[in-house]
Amino acid sequence: MKLSLGSLSVRHAVSVLSLVSLYACGQPESQEALDESLPAPLAVVPEDGERTAQAVTATQLAQFRAELLTAVNSARKVARTCGTTSYPAVPPLTVNTQLNTAAQGHAANMAAKNFFSHTGLDGKSPFDRMTAAGYKYSYAGENIAAGNATVAATMTQWLNSPGHCANIMSKNFTQIGFGYDNSSTSTYKHYWVQNFGKPL
Repeated sequence: MKLSLGSLSVRHAVSVLSLVSLYACGQPESQEALDESLPAPLAVVPEDGERTAQAVTATQLAQFRAELLTAVNSARKVARTCGTTSYPAVPPLTVNTQLNTAAQGHAANMAAKNFFSHTGLDGKSPFDRMTAAGYKYSYAGENIAAGNATVAATMTQWLNSPGHCANIMSKNFTQIGFGYDNSSTSTYKHYWVQNFGKPL
């Protein structure tokens, strides 16, 4: 079994199959629909001036989250084309604390442990992390990006990618959570996560 997030072991395939069984009523009806909610990770090499990242403070994180929510909802206000697919304007998303928790945990792990993937080093998927945070969803998805130091550059990164753009424009999502962390010793320095959901 292959997912767009990269290679997946047989052990992980079992957990993904069990996730598909959760999608029985009004949720993605195929493995393909589940795959599409996890577009391949996007990373750029940080500019030289962006290589001295310091630990993110609570104030900085709150500011980034506010900027990200504004940027995402501004993008959703207008019809746009993601790759070759056209999307109409859709209603704004609201922030969910549990999605924030799941997203922040993953961003912090990627920065601290120097990896970049939808799958954690513990083998957990985004859906596992959302569930562990207490979020019960009918639809869920995740965008991750790395290397850019600003919300504006990271949003451009996502909106220029068909799969990430599709998540941002999806009518299936009603809530969102954000994560950001950085490390001066990690490969990409800056790590960003968007967790999308629609509650049960």
